[in-house]
Amino acid sequence: MSGRVRLTLASWAATLLAACALLPLVEPPSWLLQAAFLLAVQSGVGAVARRVPLARPLTVAVQALAALVLLTLVFAREHAFAGLVPGPDTFRFFAGLLDQGATDVGRYAIPAPLSEGIRLMLIGGVLVIGLLVDALAVTFRSAAPAGLPLLALYSVAAGLSDGGADWLWFLLAAAGYLMLLLVEGRDRLAQWGRVFGGASWGGARRPGGGPPPRGPPGRASGQER
Repeated sequence: MSGRVRLTLASWAATLLAACALLPLVEPPSWLLQAAFLLAVQSGVGAVARRVPLARPLTVAVQALAALVLLTLVFAREHAFAGLVPGPDTFRFFAGLLDQGATDVGRYAIPAPLSEGIRLMLIGGVLVIGLLVDALAVTFRSAAPAGLPLLALYSVAAGLSDGGADWLWFLLAAAGYLMLLLVEGRDRLAQWGRVFGGASWGGARRPGGGPPPRGPPGRASGQER
């Protein structure tokens, strides 16, 4: 398994672990399984785009387009062209669902019922955070800043919850972030090992891999008998 594949899997897992902080807010928790599947598809699209390879901004754009198509397929199939391609009606439907979700959040006490609006907010939010984490940690190869979107996801959940067992969700989110840093560190060490292992010994090498020949001791190079 290549280093980028490991980073992709670690980014996916870290996002889901941080998203677990949202579980006490809504019942039932079945939305997390759907979010995990859609996030896996979005991460897979990014892995394929990086293997092509595409330019880094273009890779992120392709992943964002894939996320939009996935949300359209799940929530607004009847408002899209051929049930898949989003159009103006699709975005109007999304806006209505988000407005409904915001109303439901203010209406119900925690845990709120899983309405379509709230489900769109949860799954869409996880996909957006997952896209940012994957872009920073894998596409741009910088896992440390990926902790900011993970922290934002946890902070939203902590701000809305009633404070029960917050430490558990914090530990899960922190474990996911530390795992992401560990995978990136191992990948960097592996790259250094490949660089040092391919270095030559003292300049030119013979075709068979040995050191260059040397003349007899005490005789200058090119000196005749």
